[in-house]
Amino acid sequence: MYTAALQPVSSRLKGFFSEASWLEAHGRNVVNVILVDFRGFDTLGEITVLGAVAIAVYSLLRRFRPARESIDPLPQQREQSERTSTNDLLIPSLIMRAMFGAIVVLAFYLLLRGHDLPGGGFIAGVVFAIGLILQYMAGGTRFVEDRLVIRPVLMIGLGLALAGATGAGAWLFAHPFLTSHVAHVDVPPFGMLHLPSAMLFDIGVFLLVVGATTLMLVALAHQSLRARRGELSR
Repeated sequence: MYTAALQPVSSRLKGFFSEASWLEAHGRNVVNVILVDFRGFDTLGEITVLGAVAIAVYSLLRRFRPARESIDPLPQQREQSERTSTNDLLIPSLIMRAMFGAIVVLAFYLLLRGHDLPGGGFIAGVVFAIGLILQYMAGGTRFVEDRLVIRPVLMIGLGLALAGATGAGAWLFAHPFLTSHVAHVDVPPFGMLHLPSAMLFDIGVFLLVVGATTLMLVALAHQSLRARRGELSR
């Protein structure tokens, strides 16, 4: 693969997308423009599959009960847990909880800049999911779900609906499905804002990725609760 990557490429696609990404799609981030403009229909299919996979994972794990022998801690783990106090991880937990706000801001920053600079809906959704993972690590399943305001299945549906509605909106102006448009709006004190319709599609991708990853995290985290119930029942 390394040798192949060093070979010269006689393809005109690089030049075409470099020029057309701004002239036709009004975006400078070529990768994101390809995903939400030139290959928007493919991306719509891919996020549909991602949502279906998340629901399937949740459905399978919802009733899954791990084998009793697989949840028994190893002797060295049991000895470590007996010696370790819950306060030993107090400072790391406080740091991970405090990071959540900064991670959410970073996720929205990546989402809003994705059409012109590195970022986009998918990577923003993954960054948001990392923040949730840290909260599970810091406080455990019950701590997160007592405070979780995200409704994963609803977000999956909203993401798909927004992405599909963005594409169907082009029909109102007699353009093909998922044809993008750009508007320049003067908003004081920010000045002239570059607002492509593909941003709505990207927001739909973001919502679906957050919903799908959260749903799978919930399903996986509940396995630890079932393991604990198994220990208490013996």
